[in-house]
Amino acid sequence: MNSRVGAKSRHLSAWLSLLLGVTLVLGPAGAAAETVDPWVYYYAGQDHFYNVEYDLALQDFRDALAGDPDNPFFYNSLANTYLFQELYRLGQLEGNLYDASNSFLKEKKPEPDSAQMAKVKEALARVRSICEARLRKNPRDVDALYNLGISYSTEGNYKFTIEKSWFDALRAGSKANEFHRKVLAIDPNYHDAKLVPGVYDYVVGSIPGSVKWLAFLFGYSGSKYRGIRLMQETITKGKLLTSASAFLLAVVYTREKRHDYARTLFSSLQDYYPRNPLLPLEIARSYTREGKQKEALEQYVKVARDMEAGRPGYDKLPRERLWYQIGVLYQQRGEWSQALNAFAMITDRNDSDGLLKAHSGLRRGEIFLAQNRPDRARAEYQRVADLPYEETRLEARQRLRTLSQ
Repeated sequence: MNSRVGAKSRHLSAWLSLLLGVTLVLGPAGAAAETVDPWVYYYAGQDHFYNVEYDLALQDFRDALAGDPDNPFFYNSLANTYLFQELYRLGQLEGNLYDASNSFLKEKKPEPDSAQMAKVKEALARVRSICEARLRKNPRDVDALYNLGISYSTEGNYKFTIEKSWFDALRAGSKANEFHRKVLAIDPNYHDAKLVPGVYDYVVGSIPGSVKWLAFLFGYSGSKYRGIRLMQETITKGKLLTSASAFLLAVVYTREKRHDYARTLFSSLQDYYPRNPLLPLEIARSYTREGKQKEALEQYVKVARDMEAGRPGYDKLPRERLWYQIGVLYQQRGEWSQALNAFAMITDRNDSDGLLKAHSGLRRGEIFLAQNRPDRARAEYQRVADLPYEETRLEARQRLRTLSQ
């Protein structure tokens, strides 16, 4: 199972096992014993990962490792899941709900968890130990080279997102790129190895001209367009990283302001991973970036209604933040009734976040004033003034004084 030659049969075996539940093998006495191909757990883990079900994904990857303890593919997936679980906890995967309308919530974001990051680094160290031992026996072991590259790619990710160390991230990405280009030199049909060089080419090719000379000085060069082509090839020809490539290419298209292309990819991913509520939010965000506020609002409302209806996976969404965002968008469009209803989804519930309830009350007061309903505005401001949040309380008292003049 460790050679690239058996990749297709391994993939088929895993999915047949998923359908059948177990693979029957004969024990030493000829009795039927039930075992599960560890790749079954791997593919199940990937499905949970892309549906933002990180605890379930981690359990699947641990089960896969129980059946194949020295498999670097499984350790890399474990490390990546630990990392994304932490990024999700830090709010870095739902940044579209932190815009200018509710930037006050950014102050509540937690600090990185050192114990969680230690798990990431421990799993990556295990990958490198396994792969380096295999390469000492066979320097052309493409799976070992590939997994070493993935381990450095994950390192580059946390260096950039968690540690905020740009050049350390670039160095790690350069190592990942080097290993995967070695893979492609040995086996040009190892298409999964095209993603890292693609991302590397795009990132380095996108460095602003003001500092690009510094990158060249350290030996870094790349091409945005070659990077996009390599990512596209990974989607169409790869086996293990097609979804990862689609996610990354959608981000690239967003950066390049090719919003229709980005939405097409996010919509396709949503079909594959229907329990991932961040995908429809990204579609809404793409409309916002394109200046299509009406379409963005319709998408946000659809997500919120799915959430309230109990759609699987949508319980992970920050409910009050989503309704607050919707209320702000309605307010900006002058659709007062809809805005009031959206903010009421926060203010009228006892279990809502108190700070968001206070800010929603201020917004409702503004709308009532715009509707020439000062008595209703006064009641909203008084409610906010009674809440234990200093900034909003002072604002509400100031508005009450203005109304009394």
